[in-house]
Amino acid sequence: MTYRLTRRARRDVLDIWWRIAEDNEPAADRFIDLLTRHFRLLGDNPHVGRRREELRPGYRSFPVGEYLILYRIREPGVQILHVVHGRRDMEGLFGR
Repeated sequence: MTYRLTRRARRDVLDIWWRIAEDNEPAADRFIDLLTRHFRLLGDNPHVGRRREELRPGYRSFPVGEYLILYRIREPGVQILHVVHGRRDMEGLFGR
């Protein structure tokens, strides 16, 4: 299976890279590599993440460090919707 990032998710990843790179650019690169490996994992195993129906129907999440990958299954793979800090107000993010 495959994965595809939405425009918002690409922006999230770039923002995360910049935040980490302010202090440590190699660490930022390593974290983005880690995220990418998890995107592939989700593409290959789309049901591994936790269901997040309270956010939106069909949404799932998967933790990576202090962050959550929010995604949904979209054949032939997964659509990565957001990558957010785990402490983020999810209800606020989705207007609930």
